[in-house]
Amino acid sequence: MAIVDVITEFADALIEALSPPTLAAPGGELARLCATPSTVGFDDQVIGQTMVQLTRVVNLAGTAMSGLTDAAGRAGLPARKRVKTSTDLLKQLGITPAAAHRYARTGHAAHTMPGVMVHARTGGVPIEQLDAIGKGISFVGKRVPLDEDRRADLARRLSCQVTPADVSQRARELALEWQPEIDETDPDAVPVAENRDLNEMTLVTGDDGRTTGTFDLDALTGEELNQALDPLCKPIPQPDGSRDPRNAKQRRADALAQVIRTYLNGKERSTVSGGVLPHVTMIVPTQCGDGTSAPGSSPEDSSQVASLGFTGPVSPATVGLVLCEAAMRRVLLDQNSAPLDVGREHRLVTAGLRRALEARDRGCAFPGCGRPISWTDAHHCTPWSEGGETAIDNCVLLCRMHHTVVHQTGWEVFIGHDRHPWFRPPLDQANPDRHREPIRSNARRTMTSAPTAAA
Repeated sequence: MAIVDVITEFADALIEALSPPTLAAPGGELARLCATPSTVGFDDQVIGQTMVQLTRVVNLAGTAMSGLTDAAGRAGLPARKRVKTSTDLLKQLGITPAAAHRYARTGHAAHTMPGVMVHARTGGVPIEQLDAIGKGISFVGKRVPLDEDRRADLARRLSCQVTPADVSQRARELALEWQPEIDETDPDAVPVAENRDLNEMTLVTGDDGRTTGTFDLDALTGEELNQALDPLCKPIPQPDGSRDPRNAKQRRADALAQVIRTYLNGKERSTVSGGVLPHVTMIVPTQCGDGTSAPGSSPEDSSQVASLGFTGPVSPATVGLVLCEAAMRRVLLDQNSAPLDVGREHRLVTAGLRRALEARDRGCAFPGCGRPISWTDAHHCTPWSEGGETAIDNCVLLCRMHHTVVHQTGWEVFIGHDRHPWFRPPLDQANPDRHREPIRSNARRTMTSAPTAAA
């Protein structure tokens, strides 16, 4: 029987076993077992043995798929299917991008770990573990010369680890243990710590929309990164003088965010098409001028949540944060997300207004901050969407950390009778009747709240 027929027959049998009971049929064996398992142990053996065998099936399916993915690429199947790579073929089948790339990596690396693949072909190694071992061999191989015997020994050592994370950790340890001494007589020899060819960085957006990453940098790049972050990591006292509530990791993350925004603000950096210098790409569901939905759209079927280009859906607070400083272009979309109309750019603080704000606020206006002007965004006190104007009497300069605080917490900022920014702290939930005393901006901070102070 052909392999395709065997796999099809197995899939059909599993489908039948999982079919739920109905009035016309009793349902499949697995479905009945999952619906009404014995609570006194009668089904323990069947459940346990079935889980063991299904684990083998899952592992075998992953191994087979990785081999087929590599074979498809070598056979030229993607080009004949009008796609770029074999991973694109998997995506067309409904496999997630992360899993598709895992299959492709494992299939490509299979020849580097023949001993491990022997166990994989019996269903003893999960695809995630195979992928980790393949990446570990590649990681060590870039740093240490590996002959066939040493590569086999490395694969054996890595396969002894329990989890993919353990495999990665062990690979890094072995790369350091096996690192050869630099030949001082070879002028072209480069220490591992200074080898830029080994630099790597990963960025992954999780299911919750947060982005995590890792990087492995040479000594010089690492030094430059630390030089850029260090002055931005200092604690910032609270308005009442209390210590910065952020820990060192949070301050370092905020510092990296500031470095990124400073780069995005630069006029000399690389641009996308049209010479535009975007900070982020964001699609905001909108309505027509009469309050109705855009033509061809239906609120029931279309998303009403704003979304960032790389990291996906975001809350209204983040939308407001972006809209304060970003150059926006209105785009109406139909039910198929096709553009219907593109309006003019708006919301953006002009260069002249920016200079006026810099002269008035002299940096971040949040009480107790005072970060430099170059670190600040222009915040609309009354949002544009609520009728606020882009004017000196409706804008204030805030660093990104305090800009986020204003948008995501109960802090309020308004322009007072003196045409300077004033801040009101969040409502005290424990004492809702307590008066929320306005606080002057950082540039006008004084030791007294007397009306004539900082006039």
